[in-house]
Amino acid sequence: MRNTFYKTALFIILSGFISDYKLYSQTINLDPEPGFTEYATYYISSFDLQTGASNFQLFRFRLRGSSYPVYGKVHFTASLVSPSLNINSETTIIDVESAPFQMNADIILENQDFSTNITQLLDVNGNVVPLSVTINESMDVSQFDQILSAVLTTGRLADGHYSFRVQIYSGSSQNDLSVTDTEEITIVVESPSYITLESPGGALADTSLNEIYNTFPLFIWYPQVCSQCDMMIRVSEFKPEIHSSIDDAIEDETMLPFNQTEDWESIGNVTSFQYPVSNARLLEYNKVYVWQVKATLPTTEGNEEITSSIFSFKIGDIGGSSPVPSGVNPVIQLLGQALTSDQFSALFGPSGSLEGYVPNGSYTVNGNVSDQSSIMAIINQVISQNAVIINVSVND
Repeated sequence: MRNTFYKTALFIILSGFISDYKLYSQTINLDPEPGFTEYATYYISSFDLQTGASNFQLFRFRLRGSSYPVYGKVHFTASLVSPSLNINSETTIIDVESAPFQMNADIILENQDFSTNITQLLDVNGNVVPLSVTINESMDVSQFDQILSAVLTTGRLADGHYSFRVQIYSGSSQNDLSVTDTEEITIVVESPSYITLESPGGALADTSLNEIYNTFPLFIWYPQVCSQCDMMIRVSEFKPEIHSSIDDAIEDETMLPFNQTEDWESIGNVTSFQYPVSNARLLEYNKVYVWQVKATLPTTEGNEEITSSIFSFKIGDIGGSSPVPSGVNPVIQLLGQALTSDQFSALFGPSGSLEGYVPNGSYTVNGNVSDQSSIMAIINQVISQNAVIINVSVND
């Protein structure tokens, strides 16, 4: 009798354990494919507050079940904080949620497929999954009108912090769902609207005031913060006998990019650029050059471009001739522009301690391994009087 009781109790315990394990194992996770997509600028026209729809790719996730069949539902929220709009606390833009649905295979979910207009999804096996989406909350009409008013000219959402969250609920039945995965991101939107060139150069009429003595100049500009921007640059020679303006010159044959079939040289997300020693035409003394920078930034309505003004500069020739012979190593050539003729000749000239010296390509700065471009950038800072050389050592 006692043995039968123990067996019955053990069976009940094991059955409860198996049931709990089955319940626990029936979950859905969000696998990024690729997850959230960041943009430099978000446009109000990209969101429909009436349906929750958006016409750009904000997120793409794979809903992956631990076992099938499994029940789930999706909850998406977009919110913002924008002091420029006097929205100083987190405010919901749109909050949408699906009714529970049954999954028998993975589902690829994109934000374009998640609105009140969508009535079904397809799983990876091509099976139809009925979908019902409702709007829980949307931005107050007066605040929405405020945003529309603020972006009436550009259509662009105001600067601020934009937060997006996707939650997946899952369980063994549609009546016992709980949160099993969450993906969220907060994006700082600071839409760049200008690029200010810093150096070298200035107005064409002031080239006498914008002379530099450096055939490998360091170009510096100041954009507003833009972590997603790709920067491009172009440099051209201004020929007074041909060009009537700097616009004519910048649109003509370029020194950089070297390839004349390309209008711009792509240089990545940077705010300065060292004129390269290769794949560019050599700049020459006593000539005037013009340069310009362009930023390409991704927005919810495609790429936008912001172009700087055009600066001009002249490469002066100290003493009428360079102390450095043409064709020598670029680092040595740049040192010749940082040192006086006497200093350079004493080191690298006839009978100088470094006569005939050619760098082997191995450099260190303050004990740290460096490269040729970084060394040239440092020498450029000396030339522009933004740095001072304290000591230089050369190892054989």
